Amino acid sequence: MHSLPSRPRSSWPFLIVGLCVALLLLIGTVQAAHFHPDGQLDHDCALCVAVHSVANTTPLISLHFSSQPVAKVAPGRTLARPRDAVHFRLASRPPPAVPALQA
Repeated sequence: MHSLPSRPRSSWPFLIVGLCVALLLLIGTVQAAHFHPDGQLDHDCALCVAVHSVANTTPLISLHFSSQPVAKVAPGRTLARPRDAVHFRLASRPPPAVPALQA
């Protein structure tokens, strides 16, 4: 079994991942430690506006299921299927003759 030659790994992906994780931790810390001296929301504060904005709500959709039998509207369709086994006429062929293999 041949082993693939190992190439040196680039440190850029690891650096980008580390930067993203550090940024998430910093943002989470800022949000948790964020406060105003009077204890009220400040409408000029971008963080307060973003955190306390409410997403649009949609009305609740409820489906009512019934276990009562329902009358058939139309009779079931019958499909015309052959009763014989399926024959692969063109999809398979016999193996090649022996003289063809010896050539």
